[in-house]
Amino acid sequence: MRSTFKQLFYINRQKMKKNGKCPIMGRITIDGKISQYSTGYEIDPCLWNPSTGRAFASGKILEVLTGEEKTSIKRLNMQLDALIEKGNEAYHQNVSGIGYVSAEVIKNALLEKDKQAETLLAFMADYNADYYSRIGIDKTLGSYKRYRNCLKATREFISYKFDREDIAIKALEHQFIEDFDFYLTTVRRMAESTVNNHLVVMKLMSKLATKRKIIRRDPFAGYKYHVVKGNHRYLSIENLQKMMALDLKTYRLCHTRDLFIFSAFTGIGRADLANLKDSDIITKEDGTQWIHIARQKTKAECWIPLLEIPRMIIEKYKGEGKNGHLFFVPQTCCIAQTLKILEKLGEFDQHLTYYMARHTFATQICLSNNVPIETISKMMGHNQIRTTQIYAEITMQKQREDMQKLADGVNGTFDFSTEDEAPTPYFIKRKVLNVSTEEK
Repeated sequence: MRSTFKQLFYINRQKMKKNGKCPIMGRITIDGKISQYSTGYEIDPCLWNPSTGRAFASGKILEVLTGEEKTSIKRLNMQLDALIEKGNEAYHQNVSGIGYVSAEVIKNALLEKDKQAETLLAFMADYNADYYSRIGIDKTLGSYKRYRNCLKATREFISYKFDREDIAIKALEHQFIEDFDFYLTTVRRMAESTVNNHLVVMKLMSKLATKRKIIRRDPFAGYKYHVVKGNHRYLSIENLQKMMALDLKTYRLCHTRDLFIFSAFTGIGRADLANLKDSDIITKEDGTQWIHIARQKTKAECWIPLLEIPRMIIEKYKGEGKNGHLFFVPQTCCIAQTLKILEKLGEFDQHLTYYMARHTFATQICLSNNVPIETISKMMGHNQIRTTQIYAEITMQKQREDMQKLADGVNGTFDFSTEDEAPTPYFIKRKVLNVSTEEK
């Protein structure tokens, strides 16, 4: 629903100055909410036209004025028009870019206030505006959407809980976090992972406010996030082989399957695959080829060996990518739809997602083939090995192989004989001794 947005000017006759002039005030109205401000200009009340919200531009009243005074009035009207244009521009930028606008936000834009926002939604909107301006430089559109969605959810929560358009940022206390969590979980019925995402954004806002000394203490002190048990799915060896053997008749199905297989043998996610270029393939002195990239998410450097199957896929789609890219990679939603079709065609007993390819690389390709977890961590671009430990789940096949190695190593290594006559246990000796004593 589009906001109702109006701007107008009026004079404050109750604050007439000694020179006989009145200050010109501005009024911004958005969805019935009003914010007023002083333009910094003043005018003789006789020269003000209340019906147009400007100084008289023509008429008998101007005949008594000098040429300089007429020029001054014309300049005043142009300055007021410039304020209207500036307000309209600020409105459209906030609606299209940030997804949130209020009369107070437009007022701050008009006055170009240097002081930081004192209300929570305005504070979040300012942060989002800065974040939006850095997309493509050091920020991504996907991450920006998280902040925008959190702003929307926070605005709805404030309206639901406090019946207000905004609240002071100093009201960001521990109880606010608890109530926000409860609202997202019960009223909005969001999944635990989604609730955590909103709370992570809110914690960032609280840290910034604390750092700038707007609030005194972190409201998240002592707060615990929802415990979400991760379900890190990966393809079984049987299903991986089944997918590779599928007889596909259309380019779309074959292309998506091949991209999935490429990621399953390299551990590269969809975003990094879309950025993969010819220049990222490095040939070493010994003839081995490696993929050398910096992950988009963590900026971590990755060196991944280019195995035979990924090399075959690169050769198959050579020349398909544009601007030096190796592949044409569809959007995530398109890939997800195609994987659903593949799931039905192959009659897989697993729900297919593209991220499963990355999990499959860590678990089936690397860990099951005795690649150390430290090496896996480097190839997957993790900053902490704890993240790799979550991905690299031990399969039953790997567990059986390891236990068989253990049994083979232990058997025959130690000497132990059970042929000697076992001595009588102490508790049996004691029982026999007690019985003999009672008989005497």
